[in-house]
Amino acid sequence: MTDGTPRRDGAGAGPDDTPRPGGGFSIAKLAFYALGAGVLVLAVCIPIIVVCANWSPFAGLAAALVAVVAMIAAIGTVANRMVDRARAELLAAQDRPPH
Repeated sequence: MTDGTPRRDGAGAGPDDTPRPGGGFSIAKLAFYALGAGVLVLAVCIPIIVVCANWSPFAGLAAALVAVVAMIAAIGTVANRMVDRARAELLAAQDRPPH
């Protein structure tokens, strides 16, 4: 049934059909963590950019470009790690014998 009540015939009952908290892959979670990593890098880089821009406009521009590259690297690293972990879990689940 779709309302969360167990079936009367007992089919589908068991420990494998109960959802695990935090289990599985979620696109929303991927986006939240990846963009959060980018924002964290930006928050760390903003004071550096401001100091460099007060010293020299070209140094500020260079620091901003380095910050953009660092943000892209952080987003890509977090996304790749999460996707690789989900893929490994999926492959491990496929290798397990059915009960």
